[in-house]
Amino acid sequence: MPDKRKVLIIDDDKDYGEAIKMVLESNGFDVKHVLNVHDGRKAVEADKPELIVLDVMMDKHTDGFDLCYDLKHDEKYKNIPILMVTAVTGKTGFKFSPETDGEYLQADDYISKPVASSELLQRVKKLLN
Repeated sequence: MPDKRKVLIIDDDKDYGEAIKMVLESNGFDVKHVLNVHDGRKAVEADKPELIVLDVMMDKHTDGFDLCYDLKHDEKYKNIPILMVTAVTGKTGFKFSPETDGEYLQADDYISKPVASSELLQRVKKLLN
């Protein structure tokens, strides 16, 4: 039996992160959820996930953007796909996408909260293939 694919969720909304975790685990993924970018960075370094699901607004409104940028500019972690799942557009009115904001938003994919389970799974599987 092949090893489960490792996914790290970094989202300060405990309930939302746990809901995403349950969806992914029930579909065969090995999932860890942490609540802030500091713990997220430690988890990336300790357990190098195959995919990161990353919120944007946590302690600071730019936490997710900043961590994504840092990881994509680190030789050890730049190839880990990052799926940004965030409500930043709904809360701020600013629309972001990797296509138009690629220099700052270097995530491999972006989806707005709330996201349907089927859409989340589709995006995760696409990024892991």
